[in-house]
Amino acid sequence: MNMTLISGTVSFVIGLVVSWLSLNLPEASVGIPHAPKVFPAGLGFLMVICSAYLLLREFSRIRKNGKAEHEPRNPFLSKIVFTCIFGVLYALLFKPLGYVLSTFVFLQLELFLFNGAAKWRINTVVSLTFSLFIYLLFAKTLGVYLPQTPIIWF
Repeated sequence: MNMTLISGTVSFVIGLVVSWLSLNLPEASVGIPHAPKVFPAGLGFLMVICSAYLLLREFSRIRKNGKAEHEPRNPFLSKIVFTCIFGVLYALLFKPLGYVLSTFVFLQLELFLFNGAAKWRINTVVSLTFSLFIYLLFAKTLGVYLPQTPIIWF
């Protein structure tokens, strides 16, 4: 299984979908009508270009070598997969649990994954301090809306 071909293909498809969906965005009611479509369409187009380059480069390497090489298993692959799972979990918990609690849980999981269970005290202090500091900075000081934690009312 060639991970470069898989990631290039997945990126290419996602880029096409993002580009297509950005063209279906509504036009701006004030100002330049197509302004809301430009940035997402540009990102999708750039993603298509980069993934097409990756695929072409890999296909030319395979053609030159004669066959696809079996890549050794990446030791960090499980950490990447768990980080993606934790990110989806964070997104699902963000609104119901609020910013502080969901960020605390996400950081705890990530720090546990990368630092291990032996450093649970440091992980807890870092997670709690970061969550509270960023919430106070953005929600209270800068006035940026972040979902409140229903249990703590913070």
